[in-house]
Amino acid sequence: MTTATAAKLTTKPATAVGTGLEPTPGSPEALLLLAGLGVLPANASNPDPRFTAEAISACIHRLLEVKQQQELLGAEQKELSEQLRLAHLRGDLAAQLPPAGKDGTGYQVSPELVLNRRPGRRQWNYTLACAELDCQLKARQAYEQQSGDATCSYGAAFWELRSVKS
Repeated sequence: MTTATAAKLTTKPATAVGTGLEPTPGSPEALLLLAGLGVLPANASNPDPRFTAEAISACIHRLLEVKQQQELLGAEQKELSEQLRLAHLRGDLAAQLPPAGKDGTGYQVSPELVLNRRPGRRQWNYTLACAELDCQLKARQAYEQQSGDATCSYGAAFWELRSVKS
């Protein structure tokens, strides 16, 4: 391994604005970001009520509630979609709702609302020759990642809540 390659593998990721990484709290980049949003740093003389211990705790608890509601709503959405699919297959939707949509395959629920059944995403099955090329490509990508020839970027940072395993 060359010295340049070793340096690429051992240096810390940049924290500059625009790289996709969150700046380190208190860093010049973080302070610049806060200033652009009109938020004073934590050591300012006037405490911001949005960032008290109580406000942060309430924010975390509310985020947890919202995530749990999303999971419940997702499960309910699947159940309702399945019920509508079965009603469609039985012919109940066609019997109870007028046809709608460009091709007439949708159902007019109200004057402002049309229910359409869309096909799922395309899924491809490839030949063995193509699968072998895919393996070669993945091996080359792994090599370039390890050698430092490939570059990496990050998407937007986000919060994740996980239960602590006991």
